[in-house]
Amino acid sequence: MALNDPHSFMLVQVLPELAERFSVKFELFLIYESVPGVTIEPKLMRQWSLKDANYIATQYGLTKVDKLPNSRALLTGQQLWQLTPKTLANAVDIFQKTWFDQFDDYYDASTPVINFQIKNQQRLIHKGHYLPAAMFFAGNWFIGIDRLAHLERRLNTLQLNKSMNENSDSPVRYSANALTFEKRVNEQLIDECQIFISLRSPYSYLGFIKAKRLANHYQVSLKIRPLVPLMMRGLHLTNNKQKYIIDDAIREALQADIPFSATTCLTEKGIINCYQVFAYAEQQGKSTDYIEAIFKAIYVNNIDLAILTNLQSICQTLDLDYQQALLYGESHDWQQWSDVNQTALDEIGLWGVPCFSYQDTNCWGQDRLAQIEQAIISSKVAAS
Repeated sequence: MALNDPHSFMLVQVLPELAERFSVKFELFLIYESVPGVTIEPKLMRQWSLKDANYIATQYGLTKVDKLPNSRALLTGQQLWQLTPKTLANAVDIFQKTWFDQFDDYYDASTPVINFQIKNQQRLIHKGHYLPAAMFFAGNWFIGIDRLAHLERRLNTLQLNKSMNENSDSPVRYSANALTFEKRVNEQLIDECQIFISLRSPYSYLGFIKAKRLANHYQVSLKIRPLVPLMMRGLHLTNNKQKYIIDDAIREALQADIPFSATTCLTEKGIINCYQVFAYAEQQGKSTDYIEAIFKAIYVNNIDLAILTNLQSICQTLDLDYQQALLYGESHDWQQWSDVNQTALDEIGLWGVPCFSYQDTNCWGQDRLAQIEQAIISSKVAAS
């Protein structure tokens, strides 16, 4: 956990309730923040974290926050963490006092306090992760409240639920962000949902499939906006981050009944091959079908799209003329339209993938599509 991380503050508020329901012991470690170098836009990330933490607080009735702790309160909270027993009650109390500056006395910075946080951060890296609000249990990582549903299911499977009979199945409590697919108010097409994706992002694949299901259910059009992947912009993920993303994506895919069986990353040549065809597929009204076919080739069938014949086969299946697509791409250069897409994402204050935008609602992450769903429902109700 990190005292200056709003998601850690949300998580610490629910840990006592989990400890009451399950026969588990929580061992707490304080770090300063996420491991350096894993966030491409730290400033935007901090702004988003506050907003997203308050969204979580609304879902579960937790205490909201409006700003990060001031430096004096943060230093004091870190010092008290070092001096007091690492119980859940103490952790909740220290987080509360740090975020709302409720200390009677204050401490200055000290080397031992800095050193123990560095030591814990190194421990986090050694065990295979990079973010605060990270829980490790039985060989798996669970990040923040968003992944507590997976942890609950795992604990239920191991029969660690204190109120669970041997042959019963206890429901999970922390799944408020799941899509509901409520009854449609009307069949009218209104506006569109924009999806910012990267072909190298497993979460983009999951978000795309979920967004397509959502759009089909509520009769909303989709606009696919592919971006240049991080590795083509000179940025690279740490090994810990790459491993966690794959493991977590597979777990999320299984929960959402989305096929996911291949983990080979698409090469730069494969990305260029795919993007050279995209503009033509969009012009032909087949952008959604095309991207779905590409995603399935990558994450389900393990097809190497750096090999042109494989891409040509996909085009043939979709009744897209590959040679005509290349000609069309010469006047609709993929580097230009991907730059336009990146600028559009920058303008709504987001930076990674997948991101979704519907009217005035923008969100980051395949596990935040419930926000888009609620915006669609509200829009349809207003229009009916």
